[in-house]
Amino acid sequence: MNFLKSFVVGMVLLTLSILQIPAQVLFSDGFESYTAGSSPLDKNVAGPNSAPNGSGNPWFGPVPPNLLVVGTTGGVNPHSGANMVTARLPGDFDQDWVNLAYRVNGGANLQGNVILDWWFYDPLGAGGSNFRDYAALGNYTAAPTTTDYPTGGSLNGGSVLQRLSLGASNPAGFNANNYQARVVGATDGTASGQWFNVGTRSVGWHEGAIVLGVPNGANTLVSFLIDGVDVLDHVISTTGGINVIELNDGFGSSPAFYDDVTLSAVAVPEPSTVALFLCGGLSWLALRRRK
Repeated sequence: MNFLKSFVVGMVLLTLSILQIPAQVLFSDGFESYTAGSSPLDKNVAGPNSAPNGSGNPWFGPVPPNLLVVGTTGGVNPHSGANMVTARLPGDFDQDWVNLAYRVNGGANLQGNVILDWWFYDPLGAGGSNFRDYAALGNYTAAPTTTDYPTGGSLNGGSVLQRLSLGASNPAGFNANNYQARVVGATDGTASGQWFNVGTRSVGWHEGAIVLGVPNGANTLVSFLIDGVDVLDHVISTTGGINVIELNDGFGSSPAFYDDVTLSAVAVPEPSTVALFLCGGLSWLALRRRK
């Protein structure tokens, strides 16, 4: 970001801090409450973490087992606590979802003012094209509003209206030195139109965040951050908001690890309040440039 953009973003963050804008945690999971030992995370498969459709463990996936709950594995320690999740096998194309509309919003899709925050472990770093895993906020038409999952446990039978994705992928035009972000409906991406090459890959734990801003239909702004750095701002490009958290793992031969997934609702201050702080800041900037 150039200096002016960095300054404006900084002023907004300062405004949020000064006004002590509250963040309400809607969903949080560090995977500590599940049985590890390579037990499936899916609730919709027999095992120690299974649960009824609509209660208990919220994670489910297609054609289970999908992600597994593990402790320290291959020299990688969980980001926090004793547990984390990873793919069942390399190349297994594992997916697990949480139905947010049902679990946290009374059956309605979330339109904005939410932040998804999670930690992912990159096993390869720059140039590692076999690391292809990412998390997402999605809008799946098959997601029910009165329980966790439809008959069979898969959301892939319907349409995928949106996938706000961040992590690593390999669409045409991807750069293995960068991470990738996706906005379904975008046409200006640096990789395959919907995908953007962002940030720089490195081995180790990284914090990912997807910030869906003030609701404004297809013009709702979504920001993607890696380790606290804003790597892409884009309008959501679709209407309907989002209704699931999605973890994708084992899409390549070097799977990711995930830990500490949190979805929070953030009350955005009135534009006039932000403008007041920004005007003051920009006045300071003008005076600074005259010196």
